[in-house]
Amino acid sequence: MIEESLYTYIQQFILKSGEELEWNQPTNEDILIEGKIIKRSERTYRVLGLLSLSIQMPKADEMLIDQKLEALVFTTRKKVNLDDRDRQTFRWLEEGWIIKEVRFEKDEKTVRTSHYRMGFRLYQYEQVKLQQKLEQTHNEFFNIKNDLLAMCESKSDKQQRDLGIQNIIKIINQLNPNELSTSLYFSKTWPLRKRLKYLHFVRAFCQLSFQKEEFDWKEIGAAYFQKIGGSKEFDSYKQEFLDHLEEWANVPVDELGLTSLGQITPVFFAGQLSGKYAAYHWGAVHALTHLAIATEAYETKATTLWLVENRAILTRMSAAEHFLKETNSLMICIDGHLRSAHKKAISQILSNSKVEQVIIWCDYDLDGLHISKEIHRVVNQYNELTLKWVLPDQQVTGDSNQYEQYVTSFLQHNKMEQERILGGEEQWKSWILA
Repeated sequence: MIEESLYTYIQQFILKSGEELEWNQPTNEDILIEGKIIKRSERTYRVLGLLSLSIQMPKADEMLIDQKLEALVFTTRKKVNLDDRDRQTFRWLEEGWIIKEVRFEKDEKTVRTSHYRMGFRLYQYEQVKLQQKLEQTHNEFFNIKNDLLAMCESKSDKQQRDLGIQNIIKIINQLNPNELSTSLYFSKTWPLRKRLKYLHFVRAFCQLSFQKEEFDWKEIGAAYFQKIGGSKEFDSYKQEFLDHLEEWANVPVDELGLTSLGQITPVFFAGQLSGKYAAYHWGAVHALTHLAIATEAYETKATTLWLVENRAILTRMSAAEHFLKETNSLMICIDGHLRSAHKKAISQILSNSKVEQVIIWCDYDLDGLHISKEIHRVVNQYNELTLKWVLPDQQVTGDSNQYEQYVTSFLQHNKMEQERILGGEEQWKSWILA
């Protein structure tokens, strides 16, 4: 008698739509059974092929696999050519690891293809491995989460450091271990393995942040893995992981104790801006650093804040003589990626100034749409502001949903950088007044 679970597996993964199986009746001594793959209708009955498989149902403790078989990396859809005369092939077939599938030509006799498919026993084995991997992922995640929660209960003497860790914990608390591979809190291109590696990096980084006043990049992996080569464990993902950590923490990594990278995040801008230690006037393009932003409280006299994705827009508009001053505008370049330094600078300026409107201008591609949403999340906290988005048709809209729908529709047939509709001063002024 054929087990229902075995038959369900064959229906789901081996047979095509509309196909059925007709089994030869096995005897009590039979280990292998053969079934005809048929397709029938009211008028026709066709034999499309044959399946040969084992009807043995192994116990859970018998699921030890041959390493040579595992190396073939079978999947439910993969078809593999094996030597029928090889005793090893027959043994795998006999033990239920593989299924032989033969497909006929239209004459229902001539063999068109002959190959092997994943057997039900191998499928069960892979499902057990998958479940074990899932449990391991859950355990890794909860170990990381519990360690970070324990750290958060203790307080350092640095307010910025505590704030950064708390922001990280908020995200960790919102993560679902069953949805790690699809969570939007990670880069969408990262596979599950890389996401777990990043979570280990977060724990390693936070542990050092609490233990030491200052630390070097190499110390992160060395202290965490405590083995030869441990200091290089995160090297392949260095900049990606640091950028992502800054997004989660919303605090520059140097404020969390990392001091030895020698990297400075610039925030390019043009317009009037002043702080405790520096003042900038209309005219040239300037740059703030994330270090300066962390210790300053910047403000502007401008009433219009432009947030643009690319440097070319910034340099072009700042080169238009007197435009920024005449329109009382401040322009900040996101430079293709909204980092914590940009977020903090924008928040500082909006909190400390009397800006009346924000004009968001990004590329018309998927990345540009994503960046515009990130900007919107930052500026949307200020309810008294008028928000505008520049559309591909050189018009502006004050409705975020309309902007997203318009750009999404535009992207079905087009893709365009914002420089292609750069326009001129009259165009820019019309957007301000719209």
